[in-house]
Amino acid sequence: MKYDYKTIYEKNAAFYHAHPLAKRALKLGNLFLTVLFFIAYGLLCFYTLFMEKYNPYLFIKILFPPLLALLTVTILRKMVERPRPFHEDGANITPVLEKKKESKRSFPSRHLTCAGVIALTVWSIFPVSGISLLVASFLLGYIRFAAGFHYPTDLLCGEALGTVIGLLAFLL
Repeated sequence: MKYDYKTIYEKNAAFYHAHPLAKRALKLGNLFLTVLFFIAYGLLCFYTLFMEKYNPYLFIKILFPPLLALLTVTILRKMVERPRPFHEDGANITPVLEKKKESKRSFPSRHLTCAGVIALTVWSIFPVSGISLLVASFLLGYIRFAAGFHYPTDLLCGEALGTVIGLLAFLL
């Protein structure tokens, strides 16, 4: 069976266009989860700097993987230059949600790379919170697909990249 992104996406999008409350939940979920990861990482940095007796080793442990993830995803995006589904010639799809910041590069997903690396970095210090964030990262992946911002491969590779780099937090 051949994978047909456009057909799958259009069925998914039709649901959200037919159900305005679900579409609003998708929009709020995207915003909430994005902010959640930003806040979780900020709190982890705050904890490392001020709540624990300052430990440079611990600070490097939580700082290095996310920085490496951002650098890696930026380089990969410039090398691959895969357009977003709604920018690709012939795709002819309209995203369910409007994309405010116009970035034409799609592979790998920066949101999922960051979510994965933050989840694993948090997990290395606070396991229950980290596991919860990892589950939230998969939900964010679905939302980014449902919104029409990414192909599934963008999301899978972004999550895998974030997870692999996040494992560094356990090894450092």
